[in-house]
Amino acid sequence: MAQSAQATGPESFSILRLPDEPGRPEGLHDRHRLGADLAAIFSLALDRRVVIPNDFAIQFGQQIHFQSTAQVVDQTIQGPLPDDAKSLVATYILAIAGLPPDDQDCIGAACTAYHGAILLFDREPRAAYTLLVTGIELLSRRYGSPPTEWQDWESSSEWDAFFDIQALSGNQASAFRQRLLSDKHLRLGQTFRTYASTRPRDSFWDVSVDQWISGTDQETGVWLAPILASSKKVSDFVGTDRILFRQKLASSYQLRSSVVHESKWIELLTLGQPFVPDQPQRDALSFPIIRKLLAELLAVELFDRASPYCPPDFQLLRQI
Repeated sequence: MAQSAQATGPESFSILRLPDEPGRPEGLHDRHRLGADLAAIFSLALDRRVVIPNDFAIQFGQQIHFQSTAQVVDQTIQGPLPDDAKSLVATYILAIAGLPPDDQDCIGAACTAYHGAILLFDREPRAAYTLLVTGIELLSRRYGSPPTEWQDWESSSEWDAFFDIQALSGNQASAFRQRLLSDKHLRLGQTFRTYASTRPRDSFWDVSVDQWISGTDQETGVWLAPILASSKKVSDFVGTDRILFRQKLASSYQLRSSVVHESKWIELLTLGQPFVPDQPQRDALSFPIIRKLLAELLAVELFDRASPYCPPDFQLLRQI
């Protein structure tokens, strides 16, 4: 550990030895949790920002490279830039410039949540996932429609059955219904699920979910260009049934709440997108799918509400 108080760069030190538990193999889950727990203790004890990379070492001769295991959370975002990068950037800049101020505030806030998630996903995936859900909730609170009719609430039949079991009078049941519909938390959750499951365009199901893998040359140790390991669509993982999709959104909303209110620990592979389609027992949407959902909702609201705008020409320089 560097001892000079005048050091200009980050200080670092290495833990060379840790006690092992006999018979317990170390896996990806253990590596992630151990690093996170140690960093939390160090940050608390030292009153400093401490980062423990969740990486594994790859040695080629005298060279050692480190690759992050946390990249499994979202392998769709690590590919090369699209060929039409300039036109894509220009399209979004034009649309943002043509938004009314109130829409700029809301869409801009959701956009910064999206970017924050991208910055965090390989270091603190729980916080990154929470930002994505928050971004969708921001849009749903402004552009979604909260339920106003009892039959529009997805839990109404369950409550009606409960009222019958309790033998409530018509007036008593009606009073309970009005009270439940006015509950802010219930309205937020319902609005979130309804908005996020109905607002995406049909083309959203065909959005690509490409999974890229980065590696190094085994002889030279030089980093290679990303390799496309799998190319699928959103529908390959979550289907196209919007009702079932809404159920997954409910699980994602609950997952976010458990992180915010309980600091619940979430394994890397729980958030990552597997190479095979989602299994029935998988409830919440994976990080890549909910990230693409927020991007879709941002695009829908942005291009639906923007007025034509003509900016000065600009250049997007790209190194070949």
